[in-house]
Amino acid sequence: METRALTITLPDNVLREIKKYKKLSPKKTTEAVVKELIKYALTLPPYFKNFDWKKAEARADKEILAGKIKSFDSLEDFLSDLKK
Repeated sequence: METRALTITLPDNVLREIKKYKKLSPKKTTEAVVKELIKYALTLPPYFKNFDWKKAEARADKEILAGKIKSFDSLEDFLSDLKK
């Protein structure tokens, strides 16, 4: 496989997230972690790439605050509710 060098500038908050991920990853170098993350991002289905996560989270927060939630005592109760 042919490779090429690439230099990128990332904001500090992105670098902090990469460092956090590196601690959880079996990858030993930051370069390996960044390659893994880029490869993952490039293979995401378009639905996930284009999904407005901030909007969805805001909507979910509003529904939670409005009490539009359910809780279940067991997995069976949850599954029964899904079938309704």
